[in-house]
Amino acid sequence: GKEELANLKEVIDNNWLSEGKFVREFEEKLRISSNRNYALAFNNCTAALITGMKSLGIGGGDEVIVQSLVHSADPNAISATGAEPVFSDVNEKTLCLDIDSIKKVITPNTKAILHVALYGNTSDLDELEKFCNENNLIFINDCAPALFGLFKNRPIASYGDFSALSFFADKTITTGEGGMLLTDLPSLLKEANIYKHDGRKERGVDLIERKGFNYRLTEMQAAIGVAQLKKSELFVKRKKENFDLYRSLLTKDPVKVFHFNSLEENIPHRNIIFVPNAKELLEFLSEKGIGARSLFMPMHSQPIYSSKQVFPITEKLFNSGVCLPSAPSLTNKDIEYVCNTINSFYSHS
Repeated sequence: GKEELANLKEVIDNNWLSEGKFVREFEEKLRISSNRNYALAFNNCTAALITGMKSLGIGGGDEVIVQSLVHSADPNAISATGAEPVFSDVNEKTLCLDIDSIKKVITPNTKAILHVALYGNTSDLDELEKFCNENNLIFINDCAPALFGLFKNRPIASYGDFSALSFFADKTITTGEGGMLLTDLPSLLKEANIYKHDGRKERGVDLIERKGFNYRLTEMQAAIGVAQLKKSELFVKRKKENFDLYRSLLTKDPVKVFHFNSLEENIPHRNIIFVPNAKELLEFLSEKGIGARSLFMPMHSQPIYSSKQVFPITEKLFNSGVCLPSAPSLTNKDIEYVCNTINSFYSHS
């Protein structure tokens, strides 16, 4: 919109394209909304995860538990630190790992738990935080799809030794690509800054203290993000309205609409339904010009992480789950067409 264009024009007129005024403003606004002491911008969420883990000393010989039903960014980030991702099943009601699933795969080498707020939902974060504290485990909170979401009236992003956000094109607000690390630990922030800036304390310093990375966000991306934040209430409102409409129109068997913990607190990143055979419905919707997709293919069955582990809930959810169009720009007419198409499929089957 015009707000993003105005900010971009200011960046170009100032002739400073690397991190500057807009990056600092973007960090500060998200720090406040997430109820955190510190926020550090990154070029994507994966970079924030890698940096946060390395800053806390996670590396070779360590294991990090993460659910199998997840985006590849999570186990890939664990592997990039030199640690080993250990997959777990999920809770069918939340789509997230919980303490029961953790206990089945925890070992003496487990150093951290990586909780993913899948599609904007969460497990019981208070219980998970307590479990990690009692067992001397690092609590990592990937809440990439859960910006502005709450758990028991507390920002989801406020949980964990650190949390990570994404601003990819399909998130509640976007910078095209982009991420944010949020923490209350000054020592973590100091280390993360070094890793982010090529192993230096800051740009312009020649002393290399770590084998670091170039993970900076551009001023242009942050300028878009600042403008997007001003529209966030509208985006959130529309996402919830979309979910309500799906829920009211998809009421016939065998379709089951996934219910989030609380629509008052959670932001539906995806509108998810469960059906007897996801693949059949996805093929039909594609023929009708509807861009639906499956849930994430379980990581334990991916070629690079292939294992003989069996996670029955994860596999059941993958085989039956369908993500319906979820953009705030969808009209009621668009959603009615999607729902009518789904209803027609099952009326003829």
